[in-house]
Amino acid sequence: MDQTDNVIAYKRSDEKLKLRLEKLSMQSGIKIVPMDALSEADGLPILRYVKQKLCLEDDGERLFFHPSMALLRMINILRGVPDRFLQAVNLEAGDIFLDATMGLASDTLIAAYAAGGKGRVIAVESSPLIHFLVQDGLAQVNQFKPAKKISQEKTQAWTELSRAASRIETIWADHTRILKGQPDASVDVVYFDPMFRITVKESSSIRPLKKWSDPNPLDRGTIREACRVARKRVVLKERKGSSEFARLGFHVEEKNKYSPVDFGIIDLARVGEGFR
Repeated sequence: MDQTDNVIAYKRSDEKLKLRLEKLSMQSGIKIVPMDALSEADGLPILRYVKQKLCLEDDGERLFFHPSMALLRMINILRGVPDRFLQAVNLEAGDIFLDATMGLASDTLIAAYAAGGKGRVIAVESSPLIHFLVQDGLAQVNQFKPAKKISQEKTQAWTELSRAASRIETIWADHTRILKGQPDASVDVVYFDPMFRITVKESSSIRPLKKWSDPNPLDRGTIREACRVARKRVVLKERKGSSEFARLGFHVEEKNKYSPVDFGIIDLARVGEGFR
């Protein structure tokens, strides 16, 4: 899908959103039109705030940022439960992490927690609309916290997520271009979680995300750039049994028969400078 051909509607009464959408339109080429200026708004995607969340409503489905999955994972991490993503990326406090395919930023948030206050997390997203939604959501993670009384454990998880969100630097760009602009061995880990092109059953949250995401597969040249930029490792998340791991040169070290996804790793300490 060519993002520059998109037309998005919004409510003219929302002045806060109007100003931000005008900026988005100038940057991305997406045409933004007020709903009341249209004779027929049906069929057009609509951006609006719903319960303080910025939502994209399209064809009866909603796409919005919410740290729900990251929250559940954070609770488990604080309990001492291993997180497969963290095991794969092997981040240490102070590390620099480049998420080349941000999406809805669940893994990005967990990475920012692991890298800590002295680390750095850069999240790249090629879709201007997804970047717009997630950037807005990350800026107000604390407002997603339930107003009613919650457990101390959940409160601590929300606090950690809020701190992590404030440390994420988001960039709307093509990840290959960003990687080509980075110096050799300038980040610790580069991570790819591309949209699965083949799925057994798509969830209600994945369907709208897939529609607005970049459908193109990763190419070998991009992975080579990632290996040049990373000091420690390059990690790929893909569906279980995907041929992408072998095609792109990743080794799946720890498979999980109960999970629909696996993580492929290029350990640069093992492959040496030759792979760069």
